[in-house]
Amino acid sequence: MTAKTKKILKITGIALAIIFVGLLIYYIFFKKPAAEPVSPGEGIPPITEEGVEPGKVSRLIAITEEAVLGANLSPENKIIYMAWDGTVNEINYDGGEKSKLGLVSADRIGEVLVSKNGSKIIARQTLPSGANRFLLFDSEKKSLKTLPEGIKTLSFSPNGEQLITGSLEGGVYKINVSKSDGSETKNVASTKIPDLILDWYTDNSIAFKTKPSGFAQGIVYAFDLKTKKTSRVLGSIYGLTGKFSPSGKKLLFSQTDSTGRGNALKSLNLDKKTESFIRIMSIPDKCAWSNDNRTLFCGVINTESDPVMPDDYYKGKIESDNEDIVRINLDIGQTQKIISGTMDAYKLFLSPDESYLFFINKIDGRLYRLTL
Repeated sequence: MTAKTKKILKITGIALAIIFVGLLIYYIFFKKPAAEPVSPGEGIPPITEEGVEPGKVSRLIAITEEAVLGANLSPENKIIYMAWDGTVNEINYDGGEKSKLGLVSADRIGEVLVSKNGSKIIARQTLPSGANRFLLFDSEKKSLKTLPEGIKTLSFSPNGEQLITGSLEGGVYKINVSKSDGSETKNVASTKIPDLILDWYTDNSIAFKTKPSGFAQGIVYAFDLKTKKTSRVLGSIYGLTGKFSPSGKKLLFSQTDSTGRGNALKSLNLDKKTESFIRIMSIPDKCAWSNDNRTLFCGVINTESDPVMPDDYYKGKIESDNEDIVRINLDIGQTQKIISGTMDAYKLFLSPDESYLFFINKIDGRLYRLTL
């Protein structure tokens, strides 16, 4: 072997050694592991939680397997809800210890109301003729009855022990108060407000509201059960929909321009006669008041479009990839994101100690619990 050949072999050996060392360093320090196969259903945008480290127990869990039409608190720290199949069930806050209380109906059920004490459930049923009737289920007696004909709107009292209804007769709504089971009815008022919506928000205060639409001017009145007097709270506002605080001294409301666009969420202080702008895209239907009357929990609609509100939301026309749930402190004007993910939270309510926020996710229809 010549000296020249030895030199070439030596150089080649050194080059191969350098390449080997380089590849070794790359595989040890730089190469990322191959992605694992993704099974069907995976790859959905994850829910991210503020202040929760990876691997920790999620603050958000689904506590029902089936879709839910309406839910609220029940005695003994449990939840009563009506499922899509018409069954009424009771579960604990974790979704366990499920017990079936009865059956209302699974046929043509629309709006469902659950009293705040969980003792009564009312379901609006559309008959084949197109007319509506209201079915009342007593969760304590396990009984079902039909409320009187002609009722167009109703609301439970804050303690769940009474019921207010509006029956349309000749263009006039007759406003009646009864026990929560519909018995011992007495007339307390009448009104010609069109498309009336009733909302019993404090012991002696009932809101008379018009059906919200971005194409119509709405009005909110407050009716005093003691004095039988009606006072105007807000009016001549497009897209108007509102929700009073537990004390009744504040009103969360949303409004639009005359085309139904430019949705704005605001808080009205009725004592000070002042308004504050809340800089999120939402409506009162997607919010819950804290008992401190200064804190709100809301689902935020994240969309690049400028929808007609609240019409497009009610019709499910808004395309949104994800949603935030936020905590809002009205006193200092602070908004804090709690969680974000693929969801559409509505019918929100809090546990008595406000350690949990419950809501129905319109995307899958299930009831969720968020630890606060």
